[in-house]
Amino acid sequence: MKVEVVETKGSEIVFNWTLAWDDFEKYIEEAYKRTRSRYRIDGFRKGKAPRNIIENFYGKGVFYEDALNIAIDKNYDEIVKELPNEAVGMPSVDIKELEKDKEVVFEFTSEIVPEIEINKLKEIEIPKIEEEVTDEVVDAELENQRKKNQREIIVDDRAAEEGDIVRVDFEGFMDGAAFEGGKAEDSEIKLGEGRFIPGFETQIIGKNIGEEFEIKVSFPEDYHVEDYAGKEAIFKTKLNSISKYELPELDDDFASEISEFETLDEFKADIRKHLEESLEQSIRVRDENNLVEALVKETEFDVPETLVEYELNQEFEDFKYRIGQQGMDYKDFLTYTNQTEDVVKEQLKPIAEKKAKANLVLAQAAKELKIEVNDEDREKAIKDVAVSYGMEPEKFYDMAKSHDITFMDTGILNKKVIDELMKWVKRVEVKEEDKKETKSEKKEKKSNKKTEDEK
Repeated sequence: MKVEVVETKGSEIVFNWTLAWDDFEKYIEEAYKRTRSRYRIDGFRKGKAPRNIIENFYGKGVFYEDALNIAIDKNYDEIVKELPNEAVGMPSVDIKELEKDKEVVFEFTSEIVPEIEINKLKEIEIPKIEEEVTDEVVDAELENQRKKNQREIIVDDRAAEEGDIVRVDFEGFMDGAAFEGGKAEDSEIKLGEGRFIPGFETQIIGKNIGEEFEIKVSFPEDYHVEDYAGKEAIFKTKLNSISKYELPELDDDFASEISEFETLDEFKADIRKHLEESLEQSIRVRDENNLVEALVKETEFDVPETLVEYELNQEFEDFKYRIGQQGMDYKDFLTYTNQTEDVVKEQLKPIAEKKAKANLVLAQAAKELKIEVNDEDREKAIKDVAVSYGMEPEKFYDMAKSHDITFMDTGILNKKVIDELMKWVKRVEVKEEDKKETKSEKKEKKSNKKTEDEK
C-alpha cells in the first residue's frame, strides 16, 4: 500500500494514497454492479445493460465517482495505519490524478492525534490538601439535623416578631387602583428573610392575629417589573396566623428519635465517621483532578477539533439532561435566559477542550505505562453501573455484553491510568503566597465572568 505524507501541521496531516489502475479497475467493476440499475438503455431490461454499453452511452468515467468512494471505504482503515500518527474524524479528499491506465492519486487531509511527550510522568506534583473533620464541622452537621427536625409551633398569645412565620392576605393598590400581581391569600412569610418588597415585612411586626392594617412601601428603582419600579404602593393586609419553629433539645432522646443510636455521643460519632468518609472521597476526587490538570500542564499540543467537537456534543447533551432534571424544558430555558444554542455551546467549549486534551494525555500515559483495557475491566465497569442503578449485576452484564461495549473503554482506561499514577504522585504543600495568588485568580475569574454575563 503506497501512502506518502505530504505535510504535517499542528493537528492536521496531508497524505497521498496511490492506487494502481489495475486495482482501480476492480472498483469500477464493483461500482458498475452496484449501480447499473440506475441506467436505462433501450433494448435492455433495467439493470441488465453491459458495462461497456453504459460507458459508451454515458461516458467512460460514468462509474468513476462511485468507484473512488468504494475504494476509499474499503481501504481507508488500512491506509491510516501507515501514518505516523492516529487519524481522527472524517477526512477531506481530493483526487490529484485520475487518468485511464495510470496510477490514481488520492490526497487526504485529516486531523491526527499529535505527538505527546509527558515530562516526569512518575514525578507529578499536586497540591497537598490538608483538611480534617473538626468538632465545629460535626456540631454544624448536628445543628443541620436539628433544623431538619424542627417543629412548627402555633403562636396565639402575642404579636408578630422577627423570625416568626406569618400567613397574611393582602391586596396592593397604586394611585387608588388595584394592580396585577399584587393580591394573595394566606401567603406565608418568614419575617426577617427580606423576600418581599423592602419595608413590607417590618410593618407586620407588632401586629396581632386577625388585625387588619395598611402597609405602605415603595418599589425599588431596579424592580424587575418596569411599570412598578420606583412607585409607591399600599397593601391592605390581614394577619391570619403566627407560628414559629422550635428546635429540639440536643440530648439522648433527640438522638434515639432520629437515628438508630441510643445516645447523643454515639450519634455524633456516627456523624463524624460519615463526614470523614465523605471528606476522604472529596480529597480523592480533587487529587485526581489536580493530577490530570498537572499532566496536561506538562504537555503542549494542538487538540484535534474533531475530538473537541465530540466532547462538546457530550457536554451539550449532559447540559440539556441536567436542565430537564431541574424540571425545566430546554427550549424554555433558552427563552427564559435569552440565550441561543450557539451561546450555550460556546460557554461549554472550554470544558470540552479541557476534557479532549485530558483524554489524549491519559491515553499517552497509558501507552508509556503499558496499561490496556481488557474484557475483565469492561465486565467490572458494567456491573458497577448495574449496582448504581439498583439492578442485578450478572443479568445486566449478560444483557450488555451482547452489544458493543467498547464505547466504555476511554473512561475505563482513564481510571486505570489515574489509579496507577496516584501511587506515584507527590503531594506538595502550597505556599502561602501561592494560596493568595490562587484566591486572586479566582476573584479575577469571577469578575471576568460577571463582565461576560453583563455583555
